[in-house]
Formats: sequence, structure tokens, C-alpha cells
Amino acid sequence: MSAIKDGRLPIELGGKTRHLLFSLNVLDDFQERFGDISRLEEVLSDPKSSTKTLRWLLTLMLNEGQEDGEPELTERQVGRMIPTGDLMDAESALFKAFLLGTSGTTEPPKADKSDDENGDGEKN
Repeated sequence: MSAIKDGRLPIELGGKTRHLLFSLNVLDDFQERFGDISRLEEVLSDPKSSTKTLRWLLTLMLNEGQEDGEPELTERQVGRMIPTGDLMDAESALFKAFLLGTSGTTEPPKADKSDDENGDGEKN
């Protein structure tokens, strides 16, 4: 078995470096509330609940990424740290943390060249 990596994504928030961690706990809480994790993008694009969902997920991931002994953050505290003009950046950080937690990198998967040799979107 290989070593388990830290998996935390550092972000600047509330005047200090904090860490987002997409852990098994976050996955379980998400599945309990929304079902399959493949719905992540869908639930974050729902205009009626996207900001509440984003704040909830960020709070879970920030609390998972904290060092032992640090006090847990509340959703209200996390919401206060993120100005509304930074919502897109916050969502982007959440997706990067998700990628880091699931694949070990913050980069989205590359398209398989064998499926699209001509670069035209068509399989050969």
C-alpha cells in the first residue's frame, strides 16, 4: 500500500492560510445530504441554494483541513470570510480541493488523445 498523502489544499482566507480537505467524512456528509458525489456541480449551480451549499461544503472542508486542536469554524464564520465578489474563487478552490482529494492533483484530467486524435472532438 502506498503512503496516504496529506490531500489538503492551502488557501488564504480570513487573513491566514487555511486548508481545504476533501476527506471521506466530507464525502459521506455530501452523500447523506445530496446523494452521489457526481451531483456536486449540479447542486452548486442550483440558483435557490448554491450559496448555502457552497458555504456548507467549504465549512466542512475547512474543518477537515484544520490542524488538531484548532477550534471548529461555523458556517457563519466561513460566510463572513468570503466576500460575495469572491464566490467564484471560493467555488474554484472547492473544486481544486475535490480534485486533489480524489486524484492527487488540482489539474482536471486530460482528454485521452487516442479518443480524439485529430483534436476535432470526434472519436477516430
